[in-house]
Amino acid sequence: MRTAYSVETVRAAERELMARLPEGALMQRAAAGLAAACADVLGRVYGSRVVLLVGSGDNGGDALYAGARLARRGAGVSAVLLAPERAHGGGLAALRRAGGRVVGADWGGAEAVVGRADLVV
Repeated sequence: MRTAYSVETVRAAERELMARLPEGALMQRAAAGLAAACADVLGRVYGSRVVLLVGSGDNGGDALYAGARLARRGAGVSAVLLAPERAHGGGLAALRRAGGRVVGADWGGAEAVVGRADLVV
């Protein structure tokens, strides 16, 4: 059986947990889990091509930090920012420091990287 939780239930649980953790710890946990799941799907991280379709807010931050982890392991990571003006600043900086790149959301640039990707997140 699978269980689903309402948005408010999840947000309440996150608030309670974040009150007890250092700033950013929950996002780093989510990023680590996402990067590990991506590595499992890829089988081999080094040399793989990963494209992130990144929205705004903390979920986008999770993806960007996960992309940074994958880039540090040798993946070529490209992020397509769907709302560039609202991208998570810390996650974006981490991705760039790790060697990841940002691709324009115009479908010409995004379509090209997606077409060559081993994994799209």
